[in-house]
Amino acid sequence: MRRLWIVGVVVAAVALAACSSPTGDASGPPAVGASLARVTEPDAVVTFPRSFQAARQVVAEVLTVRDADVEVSSARLDSPLFLDSPLRDSTVSLFAHWSNHVRLPLGTAACPAREGPSTIVLSLTVDGRPVEERLAMDDAVLRKINSEECAQQAVLDVASPSFGPVESQNALELHTSIVLTRGGSMPDAPVTLTSMTGNIVFNVALSETANRVMDAGMSTLAVPAMVTIARCDPHVFAESKKTFVFPVRLAVGDAESAYVEIGPDATAQAALQELFNSCGAAAN
Repeated sequence: MRRLWIVGVVVAAVALAACSSPTGDASGPPAVGASLARVTEPDAVVTFPRSFQAARQVVAEVLTVRDADVEVSSARLDSPLFLDSPLRDSTVSLFAHWSNHVRLPLGTAACPAREGPSTIVLSLTVDGRPVEERLAMDDAVLRKINSEECAQQAVLDVASPSFGPVESQNALELHTSIVLTRGGSMPDAPVTLTSMTGNIVFNVALSETANRVMDAGMSTLAVPAMVTIARCDPHVFAESKKTFVFPVRLAVGDAESAYVEIGPDATAQAALQELFNSCGAAAN
């Protein structure tokens, strides 16, 4: 009799289980898998806007695919084209169902370019939980940047230009020199400083009569230069993204002249800043 009672209890329990909803109570906690759903589209478009070129930062368009409170705590480019790309460690919010822009600093260009995929690694906080997501990307933009920077580096390995000491300065002009310093590549090749024109803020005029060729056996060459102001309005100075970036063209041997960029050291930059300030004071 006791055995029959036990069997009846078991049968009743099975029946109740069969009648219950397979999905459980809708008001209960969500399934674990739902809380781990990916929050970003697995592919990103990368661009290199002019406004970020001086800082060597590309911009990834990160599309969010579901509603969540998301912050990027750090972002990093993982690419065989750029070595040791640093973390972007400033926080940025990602808006739901939106194409969000995340800036990524570039490391040193790998020369020659290496093969392999480039990806973006995002460290996220999603609804208060730490999550890492990796995004694939078309690396065409990165390969173009790598190609241009490696071409520049090949020239700079032969000879690197820089600003020399400030020789004199007044409110209208600054007299200095552009110095070529020979590197370790192609030590016997002559190098010609073919041109340097300045940028949107500063004009640079090289001496028309000075020697501009660093012949074999020369370790340095200084070409006199005069810097004047091209635009004096503060708006242009503030908005310029390459205020202290100067284009230079160098020719190695019989090759066509190649484009490189240089920037002033702290002393030369302070002198350039003073030149601009003097121009602004005169205009007022």
